[in-house]
This record gives sequence, structure tokens and C-alpha cells, in this order.
Amino acid sequence: MGAMCATVLQPVAAMAGTKDFALQGYALPADKPVTIVLMRPDVSVGELTAGGLPQPNADWTKSAREQIEKALTAEMSERQLNFSSMEQRISDYNQQKAAVAQRCAAVPAEAAVPAPTIPAECAAPVPAPASADADPELTVSEYNALHGAVVQAVLAHKYGMGAGKLPTKKENFSYTLGPGAGTLGQLAGANYGLFVMTNDQFASDGRKAMQVMGALGCIIGACMIVRGGVHVAYVSLVELDSGNIVWFNVLRGSDGDVREAEGARTMVRSIMAGMPTRPGELRTAAVAKSR
Repeated sequence: MGAMCATVLQPVAAMAGTKDFALQGYALPADKPVTIVLMRPDVSVGELTAGGLPQPNADWTKSAREQIEKALTAEMSERQLNFSSMEQRISDYNQQKAAVAQRCAAVPAEAAVPAPTIPAECAAPVPAPASADADPELTVSEYNALHGAVVQAVLAHKYGMGAGKLPTKKENFSYTLGPGAGTLGQLAGANYGLFVMTNDQFASDGRKAMQVMGALGCIIGACMIVRGGVHVAYVSLVELDSGNIVWFNVLRGSDGDVREAEGARTMVRSIMAGMPTRPGELRTAAVAKSR
């Protein structure tokens, strides 16, 4: 997913700002609680070398992912929306499963003779939080991959990247992961899924020096445009019952250093500003509330 993010989104880095699309007239339900589960953010942070090649940095990526998750949690809290983490949900399930296995392994063999006294929890596997035949980690992994493929179609057909815009997609926004996405809702106890992907490549010192040299070349009529860092992010809000992507946004250009708390908060405020609200709740009011 990280590689896909870097490859697909890098070309739009030359443009700046946000541009979002949503199902026409879509609003969050007012007659029931809204619970949003954050899918594992696909975050990539690194350095852009003098030659223009991205060089991933694991420490920067880890720090950015943590700060982005904290910023999203704060944003949703201020919007008074229930918010949870799919990664935490699966971790809890795995811990529960391991604990049961440990307790069952401790049951002495003679306990089953002559009268079986094996605890009921040892007689059957820990039920997955969704359908009995679902492997939570596999299910989440498959939907992350499916979402990545759908995003490529969105970027191509709505943003005009690669294959170009489709006339049939010009007046509407209709993309879906399919009704099977309801499984994610069962896994997390949520009715919406939030997918986040970011790619930040900071210019190295060598890259910055080349930018200066390129600019100085203009003095003698030999300009050389050297692109600086790459910063791009996008989010999708998916209605899990239907699988429909009800809102999608792209942020191009740096709106803060996502490795740091304040930078991540600024980025999240910018990219989440246009997220649908409940009927009667003005979008601008929600944004103002979050600031």
C-alpha cells in the first residue's frame, strides 16, 4: 500500500490544496449514533535525495503514523463522533485468543479422566468479532487492498491522472467497496470506515542545494526547475453497510510536518475539513469547532 501511495500520488504533488468529492447531498445520519473505525493508516515518510529518489525513513514513518492517529482521534472527539481503531480491535481479539489458548494449555490431561472438566472456552475457538468463518486480519488486509485499487480509479477518473477523466464520472461520484464491507463494520462495531494514506518526502540538503543552483541559473538565462519535497495525502469515508465511498479528499502540498504533533494536527484539520456532517450541522461550523 505504501508503495502504491508513493507511486500513484506523487504526480499530483505539483498542485497545492485540497479537492474533495462526495455523494451528492450525503449527510451523516441524525437518527442513530455515528461510529467511525480508522483503518490502519498507510503512511510513508522519507527524504528526497539530490537525484530525486525517495529514501524511506522507518523512524519518521512510525512517528508520523502515531501523530496522525492522535490528531484524527482529537478531530473526531471534537466533532462528537465515536471513533475507534481497527488495529486496536484486532489486537484485542488476538490477545483474547492467546489468553484462552494459554489457559487451556494449563489444563492437566488427567482432568479429562474420568469426567471431562475442560472449560467451555477450550472446546471451541475464540469467536471472531465478525462472522464465524472470518479471519479478522485477512479480512482487513483484503479490504485495504481493495480500497487501494478503487482509489486508483478515483484518481484516474475524477482527478484526471493517468487514464484521464471519464465522461460518465464527470457529474457524479459513485465508487464502492461492495456490500461485503459490512464485515468490517461487524469487526469493529462501526458504521463507517476511515481510510487514510499519506506520502511525505522531505527534500535533503543536497536536494535543496540543487534547487538553489537551479534558481541561480536563471540569472544567466539557464533556469533549471528542481522540485522540492513531495507531500500528498488522501482520505476516504466509507459507509460500511453499503460499501460506498461517501466522501473522498486529496491534500496536495505540505500543510505541516506530520512527524510532529502540531504539524499532524494541522494536516488533519485541512484534509478533514470537508467531511460530511449531520443534517442541519453546517460544514463550516464543524470545522470551526475543530479549530
